[in-house]
Amino acid sequence: MPADNLIYATNSMRSSVSSLKKKLSNLKIQFEVFDAEIARLEDKFDKVLTESEIYKTKLEREVSREVRRLEKELEALRKTGEFKEPTQKTSSTELSVSSTIAIIESTLRLICEGADDFRLISEAFLFPAVIERVVKGTEEAYLLDEVPASAHIVVKRGREYVAWVRSEYETHLTDPEAWDSAILEVTNWWRNDALPLLYGSRDEEWDIDMPLTLAEMLQWRDSPAERPILFSSVFDAYELYRLNKDTVFETTGLRQFELKQFTHYQ
Repeated sequence: MPADNLIYATNSMRSSVSSLKKKLSNLKIQFEVFDAEIARLEDKFDKVLTESEIYKTKLEREVSREVRRLEKELEALRKTGEFKEPTQKTSSTELSVSSTIAIIESTLRLICEGADDFRLISEAFLFPAVIERVVKGTEEAYLLDEVPASAHIVVKRGREYVAWVRSEYETHLTDPEAWDSAILEVTNWWRNDALPLLYGSRDEEWDIDMPLTLAEMLQWRDSPAERPILFSSVFDAYELYRLNKDTVFETTGLRQFELKQFTHYQ
């Protein structure tokens, strides 16, 4: 009888241990599911946080730019004692906007072949300084109906500048430290060299235009579906270009321009 009791007690303990192991296994599974759910929530939270930071930065930049504009207006008034007449909005057709975007896009693409990071950091300034003005049609001087004769010089200097940037930075410009270091240099190159050449003159407004942040440009690059909401003006500009691409490729002289560039760099 004692032996039977011992066997019974042993079997009972084994059954209890087995039951505990199953419960422990179920708990582990539940914890894994819980961890996965927490990770998904963290990802959603990070995305919302990133978008809110981008929106906040965009508002701050727009307010800051308007403050700087008003400061310039005030300085002009102090010097002349006269009010500047408000700039009249000039109407621009979709074709004119498309032509301008096509020329800028072609120039940028030829400069940035094999240098997507340089293109992104360039767009960070070109989006607010040029593209948004073009699509809004507020300044006729920003519209280009044909490829300027200086465009080939811009491409040549741009390629040389990209080569210099590569010699200065060991990592891609999308690295946060490299971006912070290079953004002002690249912006100033467009302000003081490339854009004045392309347009034939320098716009003082470029001095108060601030480039978009790395977070914003990564959002532009990595989330095309969100462009109509987060970058509405730039998205509209490129949509017009897409719709009229074939037409303006002929009317602007882009076909001949790109053919010459292709032949030159062979």
